[in-house]
Amino acid sequence: MDTLIVVCSLLLLLLSQNAAILGHLEGNASPVSSSPPLRLQPSTPSITHFVNDSFIIFCQTVQKDIDTKWRDPRGQTRENTKGRVHIEKKTGLLALVFEHISLDDRGNWTCEVNGYGNGNQNRNVNTEREFFSSFELLVNQKISFGKTEQVQSVREGRDAMVNCFVEGMPAPEVSWLYNGEYINTVNSSKHNRLSNGLYIRNVSQADAGEYTCRAMRITPTFSDSDQITILLRIQHKPHWFYNETLLVQYAYVGGAVNLSCDAMGEPPPSFTWLHNGKGILGFNHRIFVADYGATLQLNIRNDSQFGDYKCKVANPLGSLERVIKLLAGAKPMGPTRFQLKRLFADAFELDLRTPRMTNVSDEMQIFGYRVAYMSEGEFKFSAGNWSHAKQRDFSFHRGQRFIISHLKGNTTYLMRAASRNLAGLSDWSGVKIFATAAARSWYPSPYPVYALILALIYA
Repeated sequence: MDTLIVVCSLLLLLLSQNAAILGHLEGNASPVSSSPPLRLQPSTPSITHFVNDSFIIFCQTVQKDIDTKWRDPRGQTRENTKGRVHIEKKTGLLALVFEHISLDDRGNWTCEVNGYGNGNQNRNVNTEREFFSSFELLVNQKISFGKTEQVQSVREGRDAMVNCFVEGMPAPEVSWLYNGEYINTVNSSKHNRLSNGLYIRNVSQADAGEYTCRAMRITPTFSDSDQITILLRIQHKPHWFYNETLLVQYAYVGGAVNLSCDAMGEPPPSFTWLHNGKGILGFNHRIFVADYGATLQLNIRNDSQFGDYKCKVANPLGSLERVIKLLAGAKPMGPTRFQLKRLFADAFELDLRTPRMTNVSDEMQIFGYRVAYMSEGEFKFSAGNWSHAKQRDFSFHRGQRFIISHLKGNTTYLMRAASRNLAGLSDWSGVKIFATAAARSWYPSPYPVYALILALIYA
């Protein structure tokens, strides 16, 4: 009996000591049940977005009276409620709002209980996960070409850089094409691919054209590509590019003549016309200027307009000039026969004749015709203005057949003709009216009364 009493006393002593130890621990440790758990919505450890995307994520607490805050990847607390990246508070929720994501937003964003991490040395490390929650924001940047200029130029004989400023995250792989053909830049003595463009050594006119800068990337989560085409112009001094210009031309008083001056240059050159060494004055001329040519149109009113016409071409890299001698010629005789020879469903073959001119040199003889034509509908729409008519030139050396093709079937056409020689055009003939029709004979169709009246008024 005494032994049993001793054993029971020892058990009671041990139980009391254990209770005291447990009570001491409970007084110095934060209970797990009182820790405020946090949850993110969406609850993925990492989230991927592109630059300029919008995005919102919520930090939710079980206990609605718990105060939370967001820290950015640099450890700074986000407290602003407006701006590109801001917070929005609701009961039990703290939203982190990205109105427009930027590359600077990359990294770990953390939601934590307010006051956590401010020197509380007694917190239980086993429950730290319940005081904060993080996610990693991954930011991709769509492919773009920044301030890349689509028209670039370089001087002939120098090395060139075709600039292409490719932007993107992750960085894309860049390749180049010239006029649609792939450029091999590996071990090339001509081309070298650099981070900001394509380097070309000793450029010439043969290097001018379209260069395509193509960017491509493939990642575990997506793939994309984009490209930009750049026109490369090679700067050079002017040179003639149309060598068929006649240096001696003819006109007649009362007629008109066009003198052309065509030259290539980069930058595009300026064009200046002189008559007998002086500027051209008066109202009897017009100058039509394009990037690579200038046409002087003269209405010859008297003999003083004949003489030497000089075209001067210049750009910052050089200049050149050409003299065209304009001489008095004979006015050509108009067609004495102008009629329909053969009719097709979509064409006319015309019979045009003019007798040989007398008292003129062989070079002033007629060498062809010009036919102007338009449909009856076009004639009425333009109120008989023949400047809107289509034209077709014929020369004798191409044969004696004069065919106007590509016409509409079952359509009435108004036509007129003029002879051509080196001095220009003759007076226009009277207006003829012919009609295409699949089932008709080759004879001219009867004149519609209203079309004939218009033709007589505007002939």
